[in-house]
Amino acid sequence: MNIDIPIEEFKPLIKSIANNFYGVEYNDLYQAGVLGLIQAYNHYKDDGKTKFSTYAYKYIFGEMYNYMLSAKALKQNRDILKLTKLIEKTNVYLTQSLGKVPTTLEIANYLNIDPSLVSNAINSTYSILSLDNELDNDTSLYNTIKDEKANNIDYLDLKWGVDNLEEPYRSIIKLRYFDDYTQQEVAKKLNLTQVKVSRYEKKSLDELYQSLH
Repeated sequence: MNIDIPIEEFKPLIKSIANNFYGVEYNDLYQAGVLGLIQAYNHYKDDGKTKFSTYAYKYIFGEMYNYMLSAKALKQNRDILKLTKLIEKTNVYLTQSLGKVPTTLEIANYLNIDPSLVSNAINSTYSILSLDNELDNDTSLYNTIKDEKANNIDYLDLKWGVDNLEEPYRSIIKLRYFDDYTQQEVAKKLNLTQVKVSRYEKKSLDELYQSLH
């Protein structure tokens, strides 16, 4: 990460792009915009034709857009899980009161909500739990860094860190920790020696730790 990036100079650009988004905290959007600015700065090559501000726009907008999608998805999942818990409690109460398992319509009437909300919440919960299981399977890298450094790391920050590793480091980390390849399998796939894979993996973990703290 280049520490000489003139972030202050481009605050107005970041702010103007952030104004295109609604329902997301400005400070969070701003941080996403700074990440986009850093990426643009690290990739920009002055060819005398494209101004840096023009070049950086797509990076800043892209980071904000991706953050907005992630934030809204997380909020929606939290709302669904909250409703699901309420439905579960209602189901238990009505089962005891009615002496039978209540129907979706009976639960909806008791909660005074549309029956489709009850059905959608239950169905969506299965998808959320499935996603949670996938994330659990993908957190071996998270746990590796957390255990080694005794620190808490945000999953989205970790994913960003991995995506911004240079090759072949990025591929090695993804194959090792997300696709569950052995070092020998990674070496064969990337046409490297196992010794290099081991060394590059260690270097990547160190870089990830430095970038996330």
